[in-house]
Parts: sequence; C-alpha cells; structure tokens
Amino acid sequence: SRSKARRVPAPKHAPGCTVTTMGVARRSVVGALVGAFSYAAWVVPEQLQPPPGVETWLFFDGVCNLCDGFVNFVYFGDSARRVRFGAVQKHTDLLRKRGAGRYAEGGEEALTTVVVIQGDQVYVRSAAALRVLAVMDQPWRTLSMFYFLPAAFRDAAYKL
Repeated sequence: SRSKARRVPAPKHAPGCTVTTMGVARRSVVGALVGAFSYAAWVVPEQLQPPPGVETWLFFDGVCNLCDGFVNFVYFGDSARRVRFGAVQKHTDLLRKRGAGRYAEGGEEALTTVVVIQGDQVYVRSAAALRVLAVMDQPWRTLSMFYFLPAAFRDAAYKL
C-alpha cells in the first residue's frame, strides 16, 4: 500500500511577490551594497591623498595616552614614513601660522583633537584621522573610505 504525501501550504508573501523574486531582490541589494563599499574602499583613499611633494603632519596631545597610542599605530602602519609627527604643546607657533591656532595650546579648542596639516589645508577630528589612514599601508588605508559619511556622524563617533 502506498501512503499519500501530505501537502504543506506555501507561506504567504506580499501580493504578486514569490519566494524567488524576494530572494533575488535581497541578493541584488546585498550585491549593490558590497559593490558600493568596494568602490568606496578603492576610490576614497585615492581622493584623500595629498598632492605629490606635500607632507602630512599629525599634531597630537603629547600628554594624552590615547593620542600616543594612535601615533604609535600610525608610525608602525606607515612603512613609507609619509606622516610626520609633532606634539601640539611644542608647535603652538607653527599651528597658529598655519591657521590652526584654536587647537594649539592656549586656543579655544586646545588639546581637544588631533590636527593634520597637508600643505595649506588643516583637518581636525575624524577628517584628520581618516586623512592619516589614507596615507598609511593597507589594510588601514581602506578604512579611510568612511570619509564619505557626513562629518557630523564621523565627528560624533570620533568624540566617543
């Protein structure tokens, strides 16, 4: 005697949407996100590179242990030695001369952030950290892709 197979009803989905189209749509979204992040990981670090011959100066709070740790991280992750370092406390005149006096000792925002100077450009907070990552070796360079996020979000994360 043969037993009859019991039929299980199909799960309910949105009208006009089959299981196959939902899976395709989900894979398409995931594929688009992976593609966008891959593109950003390649393009953004290239866009953040300083022009040839322009040095990257990283100024940090020489007393802050977290800042000191970041400097060590950058030093060991920059095999080409493209980043130069200086303590904010020792370079007040240079920072003022370059238009970053508010971050130098005695300024309104003294010792609140790292400062990066590339040529005539001054970068602070997340922009400074991401610009430094962009000139480091891989895989750290790839992290600079987060520069495409709005500065308000990046800086909120930086201040945590």
